[in-house]
Amino acid sequence: MPLSFPLRVAITGLGGFAASHHRALLALENAGICRVVGACDPFPNSFLKERNEWRFKERGVRVFGDWQAMLNLLAGEVDVLTVPAPLPLHAPIHKAAVERGIACYLEKPPTLFWRELDEMLEVEKAARFATNVGFNFIVETARQNLKQRVLAGEFGKLLRVSFLGHWPRPKSYFTRAPWAGKLGLNDRLVLDSCIGNAMAHYIHNLLFWAGTRELFDWASVAEIEAALYRAHDIENYDTVLTRGVFENGVQFRIAATHASKPPQYHREEVICEKALITYVAGSEWKIEWRDGRDESIEKGEADRSDLLARNFTAYFDYLCGVASRPPTTLQESKAFVHLTNLVYVAAGEIETVDEEFTVREDEWIAIGGVEKMMEEFVSRPFGYKNTLKPAKAADVVKLEDILKSIGSS
Repeated sequence: MPLSFPLRVAITGLGGFAASHHRALLALENAGICRVVGACDPFPNSFLKERNEWRFKERGVRVFGDWQAMLNLLAGEVDVLTVPAPLPLHAPIHKAAVERGIACYLEKPPTLFWRELDEMLEVEKAARFATNVGFNFIVETARQNLKQRVLAGEFGKLLRVSFLGHWPRPKSYFTRAPWAGKLGLNDRLVLDSCIGNAMAHYIHNLLFWAGTRELFDWASVAEIEAALYRAHDIENYDTVLTRGVFENGVQFRIAATHASKPPQYHREEVICEKALITYVAGSEWKIEWRDGRDESIEKGEADRSDLLARNFTAYFDYLCGVASRPPTTLQESKAFVHLTNLVYVAAGEIETVDEEFTVREDEWIAIGGVEKMMEEFVSRPFGYKNTLKPAKAADVVKLEDILKSIGSS
C-alpha cells in the first residue's frame, strides 16, 4: 500500500552532510511534500544555532541524542528515515528502519564492504519499501536522455567509459571524523577512499553509463587492474589509477586523487564508435562526432536545481505510488561496492609516495605532476592490455586477506 503526502520524515544527524538534508527537506516541507518530525545527534546542543535557523520549535521537530532512541520513541510516527549518519552506522540503522517498516533513504555509499552489503541486501528482503541510495546524479534529465540515445545505438557501439577527478583535500579532511581515510575502525572495515566516498557519485555514474541492458542498469566488473597511492598521512589511499573491462565487454578507466593542487576538476567520458560524449563539472554536455560535427546540451532548469531535493522528491514519489521505482536501489549499488573492493585486490598494496615527489603548502599536499599522470592514464590509445595480472570479479572474496597484508605493510 503506497504512503501519502505529506510524508513524515526523521533525519539521523544535525551536522556535516546532515545539514544539507535538513535544508533540502525544509524546502520540501514548505511545498507540502513532507514534514520533518524528528532528528538526532550525539551532541544536539552543539547545533542550537542551526536548530533555530531551521525553526525546529515552530515546526515541532523533536530532537534526540541517538538514533535508537529516536526510532523507539517515534515508532509509528515516521514514514521515511534519511541516513546521512557516519558510514559505519549505515548498516545497523538500515536494519533498524527495515525492522520497523520505515522507508530508508541511505546516503552514498551504503557501505564499502561487499560482505556487509550482502548482509544489508538480506535484510532488505523484508523491507516494506525499497531503500534508495543517495547517488544524486542519476535523476538528471540530460543524463538519462543521453543514455537512452546510447542504448538506441545513435552513437554506435559503446566502447569505453572513463572518469578523471582531482579533488584537493586539506589535512583536516582526514581528521574530521575517526573513520576518515581509514581502512578499518574498531575491528570493522570502513575503506573510506577518494572513489569510495567523495567521488562515489561519479564512479556510480560511470557504471550507469556502461550498463547496456536498460536505462537503470549498472555494469559489473569482469577484470580490473589498479595502482593505489597515498601522499597524505592516512591508512588508506588518496590516489587511484584503475582500468579494466565490464562483463558486457565495455572497458573503463578511472583516475582519481585527493592529493592535487586546486582547483577541483572532474570529467566523465563516454566513448562510442561514432562519438565522444564529455561532461566537465560546471559546463554543458558536449558530443564530438567522428564525422566532425559538434553538439552541446545545456543543463535544463531541473538539472541546475538542488539535486538532493530532486532525489528526495523522486524517492517520495515512489513511496506514494507516483513513480514505479527509486533512482538507485540498494541492489543497484552492488556494482559500485564491488569495484571499490576489487581495486585493493588488483593492486595488492598501497604505495606511499616519497616526500621528494610531493608539494606541501600549509594544509595541502599534492603529488607532483599528478594531473598530467592522470590525464595520460585515461587518454592512452584505446585497448585493454593485461600488463599486470588482473583481478577477476570472483576475487572480491580475497579482499579481507589482501587488506590484512596492506594493513601490516
